[in-house]
Amino acid sequence: MVVNGGDHASFQMLLVKVVCMSRLRRLLQAALVGVMAVGTATIAPVTAQAAETVYTPPASGAWEVRGHGYGHGIGMSQWGARGAAQQGRSAGEILDFYYPGTTTNNIGNPQIRVQLSAFRSTAAATFWSPTGSANGVAVDGGGARVEGPGAFTVRLDAQGFVVDRTTAGGTETTRLPGNDMWVRTVDGVVAAPAGAGEGVWYRGAIRLVRTGETTYDVVNLLSMQEYLYGVVPREMPSGFDAAALQAQAVAARSYALSVSRPNASYDLCDTTACQVYGGRAAVTPAGKVTFNREAGSTNAAVDATGGQVRWYQGAVAFTQFSSSNGGHSRAGNKPYLVARPDPWSGAARNDTVHSWTAQLSVGAVQAKCPAGGTLQRLVLTSRDGRGDLGGRITGARVECTNGSTIVNTESALRFGLKSSWWVPTAAAAAPTGAGNGYYLSNSNSTGKADVVFRYGNPDDTVLVGDWDGNRSDTLAVRRGGTYHLSNSNTSGVASVVMGYGNPDDTVLVGDWDGNGTDTLAVRRGGTYFLSNSNSTGTADVVMGYGNPDDTVLVGDWDGNGTDTLAVRRGGTYFLSNSNSTGTADVVMGYGNPGDTVLVGDWDGNRSDTLAVRRGGTYFLSNSNATGVADIVMGYGNPDDITIVGDWDGNGTNTLGVRRP
Repeated sequence: MVVNGGDHASFQMLLVKVVCMSRLRRLLQAALVGVMAVGTATIAPVTAQAAETVYTPPASGAWEVRGHGYGHGIGMSQWGARGAAQQGRSAGEILDFYYPGTTTNNIGNPQIRVQLSAFRSTAAATFWSPTGSANGVAVDGGGARVEGPGAFTVRLDAQGFVVDRTTAGGTETTRLPGNDMWVRTVDGVVAAPAGAGEGVWYRGAIRLVRTGETTYDVVNLLSMQEYLYGVVPREMPSGFDAAALQAQAVAARSYALSVSRPNASYDLCDTTACQVYGGRAAVTPAGKVTFNREAGSTNAAVDATGGQVRWYQGAVAFTQFSSSNGGHSRAGNKPYLVARPDPWSGAARNDTVHSWTAQLSVGAVQAKCPAGGTLQRLVLTSRDGRGDLGGRITGARVECTNGSTIVNTESALRFGLKSSWWVPTAAAAAPTGAGNGYYLSNSNSTGKADVVFRYGNPDDTVLVGDWDGNRSDTLAVRRGGTYHLSNSNTSGVASVVMGYGNPDDTVLVGDWDGNGTDTLAVRRGGTYFLSNSNSTGTADVVMGYGNPDDTVLVGDWDGNGTDTLAVRRGGTYFLSNSNSTGTADVVMGYGNPGDTVLVGDWDGNRSDTLAVRRGGTYFLSNSNATGVADIVMGYGNPDDITIVGDWDGNGTNTLGVRRP
């Protein structure tokens, strides 16, 4: 179908027929299917859709789309497993369905080695006992040992490891020769970036392995059961039904063994590139647990399936899984990873990913153009023919002013959406600006607005940033997965329309690389995907910070020109000065747990600090330390939505409000 853009409220659709050779090929395939159906009881093969569909960019900058599934769709559907469990199916029945031809085997409880991405090729890290730095730690390397209470900070040079053991009595330095060393306590080890005020408690032992002249990897050695305690709640919500959690435990155990690297210094990593592993808990040097990363329900599922794996022809099966297959699984590269209808997909309560709607921005498609090209047409060239909408997209052509790009990998065919199973249905509406007023103040004092204008629609999510690097902050709105960025604080249309991340991600704004321009990031669970450009594309930085249920903040906490993350946990704030996985550089309290928290450079000294809103009153602090407010002021009405920005480019952040 041809989709006409412009100001048309609906599509005019024309079916574009492919050349006669394609029609002949379909007729021959149909005849062959008929012969097979007569001669045998074999199920007829699915013929992929051959007609191309063509979409021209709408003037609004985005298409409305509907789709199915979340992720690659191969192997077990996690939401399908939940639907099966809610219908009384056992973990074994779930696994038999999603991995047909495999059987159950028991491999016991082997050891596994996990590379901790927060410390990949690190120059320094600190380790202590989970019960607090007053308790004993043993460090071994090169035939030497250091042990006792304290926090152990480890560096590396050409001669070996340098260990600084810090206690209340001071710091003692010891050298350990060699290229690897071990850190152990009686109950796991806490690992943290050097000097951090909080770390992650890992079960088992820690091995440090040289990767460069002054860098090393941190590898966690632990039993498979202990490893899965930290994996299953990261891969499947701990509130899912017991049979689904047990199926996930078996799939995760099997997957880990099937992809392990026995000849390397570690078997697998702790990110989505392998399986997400979060350790046991977040712990302070005093031994206080601030967040449990394991859950009782998932630990019980791991224990109930102790040692169980899926087995195929004498080896552990490669048990891929994804959030949802949308009602039809996709074939993988193993005989037991089959494409088939899934009767359990969409059956679970509160399943929002079996079917979904979203917006696909023109920018997300145009990002596939050759450098400097402008999108002219998106051509969906083929689908797999399985399920609704003609099935998943298997081929696309992005036609641009300077050439075309063929897109044929599953991940690329998502174009930033939840899966490759989607279809445009209409041109997205352009922002109207009706009933959505912004009142911006250029001073941090009680008073009236200096700038009043309208932008976007009432149900948009509003963002603030310096999108063009001119030192003045302006607005953007998010509508589904599409962002409409304006470079002026006036009513009008967007200067940039783009896509980034998934529609249900939490979106953040910051100057991540210190180049003076704000760009987007998204948070997905406990993982952050930071982009350094305002264009549709993939993340430049992927990192973890804090706990999944923390409130996340963004600011330039140390005044170095680069924005970094902070999290709020109750009334305590954990500020990081680097965009890398690790722990806080500053831990502080401010305000009350029920306050609305804001971030800004209130005094123009280039460092961002906190403020809280309590009703219609704002309490602004000019330092990142526990204390009282430097400025107390009122602005707007108690039910306004507050925004913060440097509206006039004078280097000081001030308030604005959004009022329908």
